[in-house]
Amino acid sequence: MRNYPIYITKGEVPFSPQEAGYEKERLSVLDQHLKNLISKDMIQSASYCLARDNKTFVHKALGYLNYKEEDGRPFLPDSVYGIYSITKLVTAVAILQLVEDGILRLDQPVGEILEEFKDAPFDKIQVWHLLTHTSGLYCDEGCKPDKYHESTNQLMKSTNWINRLLSKGLSSEPGNEWAYSSLGYNVLGEIITRSTGVFAHDYINERVLKVCDMQDTHWVYTTKYKERYSSRFDWMDWYIEQADQNLERKANKVPRTWNGLLSTDADLMKFGTMLLNYGKYNGKHVLGRKAVEALKRNQIPADVKNFCWGANGANNPYGLGPTFQAETNRSQLVTPGTINHEGWGTSCLMIDYEEKFVAVWSAQFVGDNWSMLPLRNVASIIWSGII
Repeated sequence: MRNYPIYITKGEVPFSPQEAGYEKERLSVLDQHLKNLISKDMIQSASYCLARDNKTFVHKALGYLNYKEEDGRPFLPDSVYGIYSITKLVTAVAILQLVEDGILRLDQPVGEILEEFKDAPFDKIQVWHLLTHTSGLYCDEGCKPDKYHESTNQLMKSTNWINRLLSKGLSSEPGNEWAYSSLGYNVLGEIITRSTGVFAHDYINERVLKVCDMQDTHWVYTTKYKERYSSRFDWMDWYIEQADQNLERKANKVPRTWNGLLSTDADLMKFGTMLLNYGKYNGKHVLGRKAVEALKRNQIPADVKNFCWGANGANNPYGLGPTFQAETNRSQLVTPGTINHEGWGTSCLMIDYEEKFVAVWSAQFVGDNWSMLPLRNVASIIWSGII
């Protein structure tokens, strides 16, 4: 147990909860819930930023920046953490930009862009299959029973990662089954690179991050943020210590469009606000309204089943990048139709179009702990304050 107090730090916000139509008292319930989880060593830190109708009314952080018990540095509202799979939603926006620009089609065979996919059985995979996890490509660890599973990180270190991926074959015919495939989003990164001639990271930096003024969001650990990085493991400490020295990662043109971004609550709020405003950020065009409508619309036919993580063949509604709250979801009291994406269970972005509400929060677990308490339970507390 740590001998340091659990501080709650407030970031500056332009509006009050009352001005945004939110019950201020519910924030105290949320603070206490998160504080309890920290005191029980379930999570080491948490933060959240909430906005309604483009009015950001709270931004708080509590807990500790580092996993080491002797390190009492606080986790602050501007602390930087890996957003992991929320990166996929950013990648989806970049792909939809290319569709809007006439460079890609959603139903375009991937083999027309990446020659590795031109032969059977991969020739049937279309761009939308990758966005919706229905491509049949190798799925994530734990998704299905496989004692010989090769992790995404291991596979991505291969000399030719695409050929290594394709050597795994398909687990189902494209479009027939939902199975979460992070590697499919790396393929989307390669599609961005080859169809534009610009490395996917650089394209996303210019066309998405910069336009949304996400100044603290980046791909590689850098000394600029060395004192602001959150760390949960010794390997994270290693990357932080090696910031700006790990030249191999910088020179390697393998996309990490499945989980590679580091960011902050404030930057994720900017991205979420852009999507809430149907692709506009401070008057600038990121996506058109119709692209956002397609992104947040269910793309999974009723006969497509999900067998991942014990789903037992249930249908899994999914958009072109995000999942969303179904009418029958009893896990959290969130408006049906709300879109969201989590990042390795440690961060979450949710956008409620009916209530014009955006919620960003992080819950940095202690070690390999995982629980729904800092995720689904937190969502119910947050939505309970909407007036």
